[in-house]
Amino acid sequence: MDWTIAHEAFIAYAEQVLPDAPPPVRVLGIDETRRGKGRYEVVTSTGVKVWVDRFDTGLVDLDGTGGLFAQVNGRNSAAVIAWLEAQDPAWRAGITDVSMDTSATYARAARIALPHATVVVDRFHLVQLANRAVTEYRRELTWATRGRRGRKVDPEWAQRNRLLRASESLTAEEAAKMHDAMRTADPSGGLEKCWQAKELLRNLLALARSGGPDRSLIWQRLTDFYTHCADSEIAQLRRLAWTVNAWQPSIIEGLITGISNGRTEGYNRIVKHVGRIAFGFRNTGNQKRRIRFACTRASRRAPTRTPKPC
Repeated sequence: MDWTIAHEAFIAYAEQVLPDAPPPVRVLGIDETRRGKGRYEVVTSTGVKVWVDRFDTGLVDLDGTGGLFAQVNGRNSAAVIAWLEAQDPAWRAGITDVSMDTSATYARAARIALPHATVVVDRFHLVQLANRAVTEYRRELTWATRGRRGRKVDPEWAQRNRLLRASESLTAEEAAKMHDAMRTADPSGGLEKCWQAKELLRNLLALARSGGPDRSLIWQRLTDFYTHCADSEIAQLRRLAWTVNAWQPSIIEGLITGISNGRTEGYNRIVKHVGRIAFGFRNTGNQKRRIRFACTRASRRAPTRTPKPC
């Protein structure tokens, strides 16, 4: 048995278990993943040379068992809009929410192709933006005070990982070391203000786990965050506050519904794993088939034959 025989057997089985039409979806997850190098390919049927983008946009069923049911080449809004508008109108009408990161490209695609659906911003990416603000301020502080990159002898560099950790995960001793380092490195309190803003944002996003939080509590924590960022007079925090304000309706919707794009991020890991174990793909069709099979429950279906006893 050679590779060709095994691959043809896999294709025959995958065509039986992978549906041609997308499954019914209520909550749609959108995210991009890199598939390889960008290049030109010639379409066999037409002979036309087309550009194959190095990124694919994955569409995931976040509420059901459809898994990653489609991959659209490219990460621009035009490609996503074209794919969505090519689907059955009844299928599109069943989508109530679309979860994504803070991508204006995907938000535009959702507004045009799914105008009735509500856009939800994933909480993980908001915390990632807050951590980035802390890191950027810490690096600028080191350059301004020392004229070089951070070293392990610098207190703000030694505590860089704890600055990005959740405050509740720190022991009392670790928290004391971190606060002492922040005050030693920046007596003006700027670094500590950045860390406090990150924790205020996390305090807001934690309401998603409370199961339908009161809107008054959401607005109270939002106001605390905005006020802190405005009073800090720190460029990184003001930029973070403007981003949160721009996505505020989508953030509030995520807190109320509890929708997360975590399943999409998990499938992105599987996509990269499939590419690594295959040492890359030359054929785009083979790659998409392997990825769809690995990212659906069909690949984890129970065996049809009963194993023989030992």
